[in-house]
Amino acid sequence: MSLFDGVDLSQLFDNESEYGERSRFGELTEAVIQRAEAKMGYKLSPAYRELLNYQNGGMISDDLDESWLTTIYGIDPEGESGSALEKMFDNWRYEWEYPDIGIPFGETQSAGHDMYYMDYRSVSDKGEPRIIRVENESEDDISYYFVADDLVEFIKLILENEEIEETPLD
Repeated sequence: MSLFDGVDLSQLFDNESEYGERSRFGELTEAVIQRAEAKMGYKLSPAYRELLNYQNGGMISDDLDESWLTTIYGIDPEGESGSALEKMFDNWRYEWEYPDIGIPFGETQSAGHDMYYMDYRSVSDKGEPRIIRVENESEDDISYYFVADDLVEFIKLILENEEIEETPLD
């Protein structure tokens, strides 16, 4: 049974543009997933695994223009692409000084000033972390916003193509 039952994932990604092509990676194996998990120190949630098995990363469709989400990171089977999850994880954590609270999986339109995260500080019984947006203006000025209970709910919100309501977290 799919966690994304009833969700039309074919509408999510831009597979036509050059950038859309560059942000998508090849088929995943369990060894590739384990390598990424070991490097980041986090296990991929069941929903993220399923999404990456549907399509291993990609740029979000321009038809979903109300969304701040622009890209979902995939895992490069070769582990070398600078736009893949493992490299971007290091970039956001060490260069941009984002907090170590989970996996930054979704890029936004803000040119690096905020990211969508799977927040492992709050995980459901099914192993699904909540989805938050982390705004990082500086090391001393980080804000957290609740977006969705889990990745499936978040993807549904994106596909509704309406502005997503966020709640500030303390």
